Amino acid sequence: MKKVLKKGMLWCLILMVIFAFQPLSASAATKVNLKAPTVSNWKKTWDGNWSTPKANGVAYTITWNKVSGASGYQVKVSTKEGTWSSYRYVLTKKRSYTEAGSTVEKSKARVRAYKVVNGKKQYGPWSKTKVSVKWW
Repeated sequence: MKKVLKKGMLWCLILMVIFAFQPLSASAATKVNLKAPTVSNWKKTWDGNWSTPKANGVAYTITWNKVSGASGYQVKVSTKEGTWSSYRYVLTKKRSYTEAGSTVEKSKARVRAYKVVNGKKQYGPWSKTKVSVKWW
């Protein structure tokens, strides 16, 4: 009886050691801990003056702080007041983005960082939404 008990305890110990040194699961290993960027600016950077060779309409630029560990950023721009019903996403590695050729009077934007893990983008939380002021 003691011999059987010792063998059983030995096998339990071996199994515990094996499971203790197993790598983390894929979902636990790929969890990304990115902070939300802080948007420092969202303003009109060009008002459609004919003397400047830019796109027709108005240009506006959003800038934000660098997020540690980020591979790049995703910008969400809406050209419809009040809702996110009309929007588009833009991926960039820079810390600013300029939207040109718009004729809207008001718009809003927000940014989030992403990190590429195992070939897939893992996103952090969105920044606070910034709304532009009326341009003219």
